[in-house]
Amino acid sequence: MSQVSEEVVHGQGYDCFAAGPMESWMRFRLAPPETPLPARGKYFLRKYLNSDGLEMSINTLPAGRDMPFVHRHKENDEIYFVIQGRGQFQAGTDVFDVSEGFFIRLSPEVPRVWRNNSEEPLYYLVIQYRADSCVTGTIQDGERLEDYPIAWKAESDHDAPHGP
Repeated sequence: MSQVSEEVVHGQGYDCFAAGPMESWMRFRLAPPETPLPARGKYFLRKYLNSDGLEMSINTLPAGRDMPFVHRHKENDEIYFVIQGRGQFQAGTDVFDVSEGFFIRLSPEVPRVWRNNSEEPLYYLVIQYRADSCVTGTIQDGERLEDYPIAWKAESDHDAPHGP
Protein backbone atom coordinates (compact mmCIF):
# COMPACT_ATOMS: atom_id res chain seq x y z
CA MET A 1 0.00 0.00 0.00
CA SER A 2 1.36 3.44 -0.92
CA GLN A 3 -0.19 6.68 0.24
CA VAL A 4 0.06 9.66 -2.13
CA SER A 5 -1.64 12.09 0.27
CA GLU A 6 -3.93 11.76 3.24
CA GLU A 7 -6.85 11.50 0.78
CA VAL A 8 -5.39 9.01 -1.76
CA VAL A 9 -4.17 5.44 -1.23
CA HIS A 10 -2.93 3.12 -3.97
CA GLY A 11 -2.59 -0.60 -3.25
CA GLN A 12 -2.12 -3.82 -5.16
CA GLY A 13 -5.13 -3.78 -7.49
CA TYR A 14 -7.05 -0.93 -5.82
CA ASP A 15 -7.09 2.85 -5.44
CA CYS A 16 -8.90 4.82 -2.72
CA PHE A 17 -9.87 8.47 -2.41
CA ALA A 18 -11.27 9.88 0.83
CA ALA A 19 -13.22 13.06 0.05
CA GLY A 20 -14.20 13.66 3.65
CA PRO A 21 -17.63 14.75 4.86
CA MET A 22 -19.92 16.20 2.19
CA GLU A 23 -20.05 19.46 4.12
CA SER A 24 -16.33 19.94 3.32
CA TRP A 25 -16.61 19.38 -0.45
CA MET A 26 -16.76 23.13 -1.15
CA ARG A 27 -13.00 23.14 -0.48
CA PHE A 28 -12.47 21.46 -3.86
CA ARG A 29 -11.71 23.87 -6.67
CA LEU A 30 -11.24 23.39 -10.40
CA ALA A 31 -10.09 25.83 -13.04
CA PRO A 32 -9.69 25.77 -16.82
CA PRO A 33 -8.66 23.63 -18.65
CA GLU A 34 -10.32 21.03 -16.35
CA THR A 35 -13.61 22.98 -16.48
CA PRO A 36 -14.87 25.72 -18.84
CA LEU A 37 -15.19 28.11 -15.87
CA PRO A 38 -13.62 28.10 -12.39
CA ALA A 39 -15.69 25.85 -10.12
CA ARG A 40 -15.88 25.31 -6.38
CA GLY A 41 -17.37 22.18 -4.86
CA LYS A 42 -16.54 19.94 -7.85
CA TYR A 43 -13.78 17.37 -8.01
CA PHE A 44 -12.89 14.85 -10.72
CA LEU A 45 -11.66 11.51 -9.37
CA ARG A 46 -10.40 9.54 -12.41
CA LYS A 47 -6.77 10.55 -11.87
CA TYR A 48 -6.88 9.39 -8.23
CA LEU A 49 -8.82 6.18 -8.84
CA ASN A 50 -6.90 5.23 -12.02
CA SER A 51 -10.22 4.56 -13.74
CA ASP A 52 -9.56 4.96 -17.43
CA GLY A 53 -12.99 3.55 -18.37
CA LEU A 54 -14.98 6.29 -16.66
CA GLU A 55 -14.80 9.67 -14.98
CA MET A 56 -16.52 10.38 -11.70
CA SER A 57 -16.93 13.66 -9.89
CA ILE A 58 -18.23 14.65 -6.49
CA ASN A 59 -20.21 17.88 -6.49
CA THR A 60 -21.75 20.48 -4.19
CA LEU A 61 -24.16 23.12 -5.43
CA PRO A 62 -24.80 25.76 -2.75
CA ALA A 63 -28.33 26.87 -1.85
CA GLY A 64 -29.88 29.18 -4.43
CA ARG A 65 -27.21 28.55 -7.10
CA ASP A 66 -27.46 27.01 -10.56
CA MET A 67 -25.15 25.55 -13.16
CA PRO A 68 -23.87 28.62 -15.06
CA PHE A 69 -24.36 27.12 -18.55
CA VAL A 70 -26.24 24.44 -20.47
CA HIS A 71 -24.00 21.71 -21.82
CA ARG A 72 -23.99 18.34 -23.56
CA HIS A 73 -21.29 15.87 -24.51
CA LYS A 74 -19.78 14.66 -27.75
CA GLU A 75 -19.18 10.99 -26.83
CA ASN A 76 -20.07 10.36 -23.19
CA ASP A 77 -23.18 9.35 -21.30
CA GLU A 78 -23.55 10.85 -17.84
CA ILE A 79 -25.33 9.51 -14.78
CA TYR A 80 -26.25 11.96 -12.03
CA PHE A 81 -27.06 10.69 -8.54
CA VAL A 82 -28.41 13.07 -5.89
CA ILE A 83 -26.96 12.13 -2.51
CA GLN A 84 -28.55 14.86 -0.42
CA GLY A 85 -30.53 18.03 -0.94
CA ARG A 86 -33.16 19.22 -3.40
CA GLY A 87 -33.24 21.06 -6.69
CA GLN A 88 -34.32 20.87 -10.31
CA PHE A 89 -32.73 19.20 -13.30
CA GLN A 90 -33.46 20.06 -16.92
CA ALA A 91 -32.84 17.35 -19.54
CA GLY A 92 -33.68 18.76 -22.97
CA THR A 93 -36.99 20.57 -22.39
CA ASP A 94 -38.10 18.30 -19.50
CA VAL A 95 -37.67 19.54 -15.93
CA PHE A 96 -37.48 17.20 -12.91
CA ASP A 97 -37.67 18.01 -9.24
CA VAL A 98 -34.75 16.14 -7.69
CA SER A 99 -33.94 15.02 -4.17
CA GLU A 100 -31.99 12.35 -2.31
CA GLY A 101 -31.95 9.06 -4.24
CA PHE A 102 -32.71 10.61 -7.69
CA PHE A 103 -30.78 9.09 -10.64
CA ILE A 104 -30.78 10.24 -14.26
CA ARG A 105 -28.79 8.96 -17.24
CA LEU A 106 -28.27 11.28 -20.17
CA SER A 107 -27.16 10.44 -23.70
CA PRO A 108 -24.41 12.69 -25.05
CA GLU A 109 -26.68 14.82 -27.24
CA VAL A 110 -29.15 15.81 -24.51
CA PRO A 111 -28.71 19.42 -23.31
CA ARG A 112 -28.58 19.60 -19.50
CA VAL A 113 -28.59 22.14 -16.71
CA TRP A 114 -29.57 22.05 -13.03
CA ARG A 115 -30.19 24.30 -10.08
CA ASN A 116 -30.47 24.21 -6.34
CA ASN A 117 -33.68 26.08 -5.57
CA SER A 118 -33.63 25.10 -1.90
CA GLU A 119 -32.07 26.59 1.22
CA GLU A 120 -29.61 23.71 1.77
CA PRO A 121 -26.61 22.51 -0.29
CA LEU A 122 -27.23 19.94 -3.04
CA TYR A 123 -24.71 17.05 -3.08
CA TYR A 124 -24.46 14.75 -6.08
CA LEU A 125 -22.18 12.36 -7.96
CA VAL A 126 -21.66 12.35 -11.72
CA ILE A 127 -20.38 9.28 -13.56
CA GLN A 128 -19.29 9.77 -17.17
CA TYR A 129 -18.40 6.99 -19.62
CA ARG A 130 -18.23 6.32 -23.36
CA ALA A 131 -21.78 6.04 -24.71
CA ASP A 132 -20.84 3.25 -27.11
CA SER A 133 -19.14 1.11 -24.44
CA CYS A 134 -20.72 -2.06 -23.19
CA VAL A 135 -20.59 -3.65 -19.74
CA THR A 136 -21.25 -7.35 -19.78
CA GLY A 137 -21.84 -9.62 -16.87
CA THR A 138 -22.88 -7.46 -13.91
CA ILE A 139 -23.70 -9.97 -11.14
CA GLN A 140 -22.68 -12.87 -13.40
CA ASP A 141 -19.16 -11.38 -13.51
CA GLY A 142 -18.77 -11.86 -9.75
CA GLU A 143 -17.05 -14.91 -8.31
CA ARG A 144 -17.64 -16.12 -4.75
CA LEU A 145 -14.46 -16.91 -2.77
CA GLU A 146 -15.49 -19.39 -0.09
CA ASP A 147 -12.17 -19.72 1.77
CA TYR A 148 -10.80 -16.19 1.51
CA PRO A 149 -10.11 -14.77 5.00
CA ILE A 150 -12.19 -11.80 6.17
CA ALA A 151 -10.01 -9.56 8.39
CA TRP A 152 -12.68 -8.47 10.86
CA LYS A 153 -14.05 -11.97 11.27
CA ALA A 154 -10.60 -13.27 12.25
CA GLU A 155 -10.34 -10.46 14.84
CA SER A 156 -13.76 -11.18 16.31
CA ASP A 157 -13.10 -14.96 16.43
CA HIS A 158 -10.43 -14.33 19.08
CA ASP A 159 -12.81 -12.24 21.20
CA ALA A 160 -15.98 -14.24 20.69
CA PRO A 161 -16.99 -16.93 23.16
CA HIS A 162 -16.83 -20.42 21.64
CA GLY A 163 -19.46 -23.12 22.00
CA PRO A 164 -22.99 -22.90 23.42
